[in-house]
Amino acid sequence: MTKALPGKKGWLAQVGDFAKAAFMPAVYNTDRISETHIENTGRTIQANKEIEASRQELRQKELVLQEFQRQANLTFQAEEGNLNRSLQSELARLNRESQTQEGMLNRQMQEQLAKINRDFQANEGKLNREHQIQLEIFRGELQKWCIEQQKELQLHLKNLDAQLARELRIYDRQSSIEAIQEQKRQNNSPIWLIAQDIVNSNPAQNPIPLRVFLSPPSLQFDRSGDGNDAAKGFPDMEKFLGIYLQQFFEKYSAQGRPIEFLSGAWTSKFFHSQAATKTMFNGLKTEPTLILESVAEGDIFNLNFGYWGLNWATYRYKSPIPMLPWREVLFDFAKDRALQWQAQRQAYIAQGNSAEKFDKVLGNEAVNSFLHNLEIIDNERMCEAMGIDPTDSPRPYSIHKKDYERFQQFIGVCHCLIAGLLADEYFLIHVSSDVRQRPLLPQLLPDLLQDMPKEEQEQLVEIAINFYEMLYNIIGESESAWIPELKLDLAEGLLNLPDKRWAATQIFESVKAWLKLRGLSVPETNKEILDALDVALTIDDLKYAGKLNSCLVAVGKTRQFSVIESCYNRAIGRCKQENYAAAIVDFNQVLQLNPNFAKANFNRGLAYAKLEQYRAAIEDYTQYLRLDPNNADTWNNRGNAYYKLREYEQAISDYNQALNLNPNLSSVAHNRDVAQGVWDEKKWLRQQEVEKQQLQAEQERQRKLEAEQQRRAEEESKGKEFQFEIVTVNNRGQEVSRKPGKSYQKVADLGNGVNLEMVYIPGGSFQMGSSESSSEQPVHPVTVQPFYLGKYPITQAQWEAVMGNNPSRFKGAKRPVEQVIWDEAVKFCQKLSENTGKTYRLPAEAEWEYACRAGTTTPFYFGDTITPDLVNYDGNNPYGSAPKGLYREQTTDVGSFPPNSFGLYDMHGNVWEWCSDKWHGNYSGAPTDGSSWETGTDNNRVQRGGSWYGNAVNCRSANRSYYSAGDRWRDRGFRVAVASISSSS
Repeated sequence: MTKALPGKKGWLAQVGDFAKAAFMPAVYNTDRISETHIENTGRTIQANKEIEASRQELRQKELVLQEFQRQANLTFQAEEGNLNRSLQSELARLNRESQTQEGMLNRQMQEQLAKINRDFQANEGKLNREHQIQLEIFRGELQKWCIEQQKELQLHLKNLDAQLARELRIYDRQSSIEAIQEQKRQNNSPIWLIAQDIVNSNPAQNPIPLRVFLSPPSLQFDRSGDGNDAAKGFPDMEKFLGIYLQQFFEKYSAQGRPIEFLSGAWTSKFFHSQAATKTMFNGLKTEPTLILESVAEGDIFNLNFGYWGLNWATYRYKSPIPMLPWREVLFDFAKDRALQWQAQRQAYIAQGNSAEKFDKVLGNEAVNSFLHNLEIIDNERMCEAMGIDPTDSPRPYSIHKKDYERFQQFIGVCHCLIAGLLADEYFLIHVSSDVRQRPLLPQLLPDLLQDMPKEEQEQLVEIAINFYEMLYNIIGESESAWIPELKLDLAEGLLNLPDKRWAATQIFESVKAWLKLRGLSVPETNKEILDALDVALTIDDLKYAGKLNSCLVAVGKTRQFSVIESCYNRAIGRCKQENYAAAIVDFNQVLQLNPNFAKANFNRGLAYAKLEQYRAAIEDYTQYLRLDPNNADTWNNRGNAYYKLREYEQAISDYNQALNLNPNLSSVAHNRDVAQGVWDEKKWLRQQEVEKQQLQAEQERQRKLEAEQQRRAEEESKGKEFQFEIVTVNNRGQEVSRKPGKSYQKVADLGNGVNLEMVYIPGGSFQMGSSESSSEQPVHPVTVQPFYLGKYPITQAQWEAVMGNNPSRFKGAKRPVEQVIWDEAVKFCQKLSENTGKTYRLPAEAEWEYACRAGTTTPFYFGDTITPDLVNYDGNNPYGSAPKGLYREQTTDVGSFPPNSFGLYDMHGNVWEWCSDKWHGNYSGAPTDGSSWETGTDNNRVQRGGSWYGNAVNCRSANRSYYSAGDRWRDRGFRVAVASISSSS
């Protein structure tokens, strides 16, 4: 380009100044405040309250996380003498903070801290060195978690804002459509033909496309008739700009940045400037929009833009390229071409060639044109030398087609620069974080600016970089935890620029932010900054370090980072500082990344040994020896660890292996001899212990054998085992379970094939009585000794075998004998005792109820009620919620219904059963040892169990009744009992 007049800037420099002013941070921030201020409609007020409440909650959590992180980053140092006290103090602090901020730490972190605290309590306040390691691991994980939580909370807040904007877009869409229809009616919008289609298109798309409209200097088809009113001589470039911008925007769309360029949508130049932008904003405020408007009037060209994001309160209207002397630009292109021709011609002549021959190539017309322009250039230089502005006089430059093409391309570049900056702002700032894209324009700038002078290129690049830095700083205001990644992302986007310093600057800004995020100090020089990063990298920074390395190579830096080396070097340094627990955490990361890093195993083993964690040290030494079996020092160290664990045999083996590899290794022979002496003594003691254990084992075996023999004898004394099913019903009498049961019985032979089965009743205690009747009160505890009770009521066959007659009304050998008075039942027992040599008797009332209940507390041993399917009673009178049922009106064979858990049948119903006790009206003063209650003046005797003739309520386990000892009736029988000390049959 030609040189500007002294004291004046060239037009390209002016373009840079104007663009810088339009995108300078102060102006931008002022615009942003007004643009993003959402109008206080009723809906948005409520939405804003909700989002503000969420924002405040997230901000509070973020502050707490930052404090957690700061505390976790404090250097934990504990000298040998103060280890326990320091650990206690550190644990107490973390525990207090966790409780104060309840709900902040996630479940895993809470459980980990709680475990360390439990160990502390279990050891009576003495935290050992293993707990020190656990605490260091927890601190590292806490810092990682805090950073991750900050990132998550900040993204959540960003997404809340984006969600609100999308919801309001849907809400405001109807009002936008109404505004468009009104514009259509009044014919006062340049794009009303397609505006409603835009508003109605794909509301769920994310990100929402940026719509771009072009208003060129002139329109070929202008519905107002004024479309070709551009300045005289200004080239028609509507079609060119449409194609040029379309190609530019396609590069954005191809990389996940949807831009809908609506070339040709602008229908009239009658609509222009800020008024046109305002009109379009009223109709399309729900749609992110960019308007590129260029105007040529006289010798001046203006490039303006209108821009708004999703649901902005107002639009942004700027003139980044105002008052551009377009004819001077066109003249400059003609001058450049003329001067280039002159230089080529002079070089040709200097080689000994003739001017005529050179001129003949292009022809007289072209040569005359060049000579004409060179003459004007000479005149301009004379004016400049004389201090006269050459633009004050006519300069009829000959303008060639190529000059117009360069001019068109220049105008196209200007449009692309402005559009690129604003598109990058949209996809970086005004979309949700999950679809955010880094700036794309830096990758496209080299091609866009390749025809511009270097000085002007640098100025335009600086404008773009400053603008992007401002955008990233805006993000950093609400997403501080993401600044390192964002800055590095920007650096990666700037790598395509020829000047790598721009990218390098962002690289170091990223590292500074990385250090600040972790509460680390930021040094002065770049080398010190990278050194500080190198010292602090952890396994969680693999992705960041990899991207950083790629960027450093791209900007020509030789420094590279290895997370493994950083962790290893930091671990070695911490070992030298005797901070072994923290060193182990670093070694853990090294080995997680490279399990075959032998030196890490070796040195972690040393650190474990220093903390007296010898088993862990042995594992590390063993892994090292798998990789390098010829290292004598490692064999020796493992031998020392085994010795500390008193595993002397293995220690001796390792010492021998060390000596085989290096006979001169210091103190190994002595250590081996000491271990050998201890091992020999230990073997002798072990032998003594083995012999002692063998003796004890033999004694224990003998004891168990005797116990088993005694158990079998006791089992045999109970009788022979028999099995049965136990039935349980609900309160409606419906069966709910049926499970197997077993008990023991002895069988007495009464002659003629008639047997008497006596069931073993284990001793125990129970609550006798109930609250249903005064005669059953008070409920009181009773303890019953083991005894035997008849499996069934005495049958007619058993009665005949002993007494020789049958008084029963309802005949049947297996039916219970009835019409037996109390005295006859006692005589039966006496005669049976004489015949068998055992003492048979009537059961005491307490024994009977205990045997009937069989461990249950419900009214019946079946449950809360009974049915005629389970008991023989008058089914017309059920109990509780049970339905009515069959009334048999006679006795049934014994054993026809399921037994209780002791294996006793017919304890409910069939026949009343005599007990030995005298009748008492209640239990006041009753025995509590299960014995028969024989005191008192009432000669009536107790009967239990109900009968076929009675109601269900009379069949309850606790129900009591009485009759005279001489009373005879067809529903009265009995069963017999015998003490458990009787000899087996």
